[in-house]
Amino acid sequence: MNFVDTNFSFSYTPPSFLPGNTKARAEEQAIYDAEKYPESSNTIMCHNEVLDFFQKGRTTIIMWRKERGFPEPISKSPLRWIRSAVMEWIEHEGGFKAS
Repeated sequence: MNFVDTNFSFSYTPPSFLPGNTKARAEEQAIYDAEKYPESSNTIMCHNEVLDFFQKGRTTIIMWRKERGFPEPISKSPLRWIRSAVMEWIEHEGGFKAS
């Protein structure tokens, strides 16, 4: 008996998180201004990007954190936020006035 299938083909693409897979990272497009915010990434927002995004000052962001549930930063020095958490806050809470 011969169970060899000559029509079978197999291809494998390694996940992008594996070291050395620079092709996947090069194809990933930045969703932020990389020149203006070199400290940011597609998953992390730096302090200046957050301030510019909302066109607000530091004290407004602090007030939003205390009174309107704005996400806490993931690092205090330097300040960094998870981009998806900020976008979720905008979508679900950011457009409403504090009661």
